[in-house]
Amino acid sequence: MISFTFLPRTDDPSWDADDLSGAPARTLTADDLTFHYFSSDVVINDGLNEIQLRTPGLPVIDFILMLVQMRREVALFGESAVESSQTQDSITAVRTEDSVELSYSFSSAISKISLHDLKEAPRGALESAFKVLFSANGDLRFN
Repeated sequence: MISFTFLPRTDDPSWDADDLSGAPARTLTADDLTFHYFSSDVVINDGLNEIQLRTPGLPVIDFILMLVQMRREVALFGESAVESSQTQDSITAVRTEDSVELSYSFSSAISKISLHDLKEAPRGALESAFKVLFSANGDLRFN
């Protein structure tokens, strides 16, 4: 089973509920959430490796969208190479029968996960993201 943990970046003031540049959390747009707010470090745990993505952190929603795109492309084409919007960190996935091999531009680790785990990865990452986002700013529940 693959899991994702998001660690808020201390250098990103948006994690402080009182410091969203005057914008109420309820009014943040998809663009705001994807590109401008809530940057985090990401820890990917594939059951054997704990893979760290820290350079220089990326918005939580951007990472979720990467996983959704990867799942979609693997289902359609059997492989995918996805990249974060701002940092160009990438994950490459290649399907082999009922498993998927993941490699990372930010780590030498190679993860081998089941096809089922890849299909569930965006959902699990989104649940983890909601926990950290809502604990930082409860008003995000209404966005």
